[in-house]
Amino acid sequence: MRNHSFLFWVVLGLLVDGVFVSVTDEVKPVSVMKGDSVILSTGVSELQSDDMLEWIFGEVIIAKIEEKHKISINVFRDRLELDSQNGSLTIKDIANEHEGLYKVDIRGRSETSKRFNVTVREGMMNVSVMEGESVTLRTGVIEIQGHDLILWKFEDHLIAEINKETNQFILNDSGDERFKDRLQPNEKTGSLIISKSRITDTGVYHLQMSNSTYTIQRTIGVTVTAVSVSLRDLAMILGGGGVVLLVGALFALVIYCFKKCKKQRGGMI
Repeated sequence: MRNHSFLFWVVLGLLVDGVFVSVTDEVKPVSVMKGDSVILSTGVSELQSDDMLEWIFGEVIIAKIEEKHKISINVFRDRLELDSQNGSLTIKDIANEHEGLYKVDIRGRSETSKRFNVTVREGMMNVSVMEGESVTLRTGVIEIQGHDLILWKFEDHLIAEINKETNQFILNDSGDERFKDRLQPNEKTGSLIISKSRITDTGVYHLQMSNSTYTIQRTIGVTVTAVSVSLRDLAMILGGGGVVLLVGALFALVIYCFKKCKKQRGGMI
């Protein structure tokens, strides 16, 4: 008997009365952080004019397309977006109540069905550090997979790209002196480290992780606080031989007090 992976999947193609049926038993795991936007892909490049599509969350139809007419049921309020071209579903600002099993059914000249198990974890939406400390912007994954593409942006500027499929790690810091020689991507997790942080690093960073199954979009706010002059001067003193001077001053003070006390005692006799 053949061994199969834990995430067992079967794609069955049957031609019945001119209709191609594609059925998958695999449930795609999708792990996101609270506040992310996630795009669940149908795997279809373009819907046909007579295709009917339904997105189901648990047992509830949350969005559907009938003959190119888009209908979104008000379950997630304004969080849902449905792509009328390929049927992909976007859930914006995802929360704990959006965790669960999602299913998409497409019926027309061909029939397709996919399932996604979405889990929502607490995440890091804001990071605060002192000037000079390192900043770590985390993807939240243990290890990026073979077809993952990760993009890191500062405001609207692309600063790092990780393409696992081509094994490319690109840093776009040469044209921006702000990050020059201070960016370091984690090749295993896709997280981005900014060393020796500066006040100018304060701002909004955007993460996009995508593959053939889903796309995750995240926004992380970074605040770099200036070190006060007194703390900076103290650090320079302690780091530049000031400890020796401080010990010497304390030793001289002890000797002075000892001699003064001895002199006072001698005057009392």
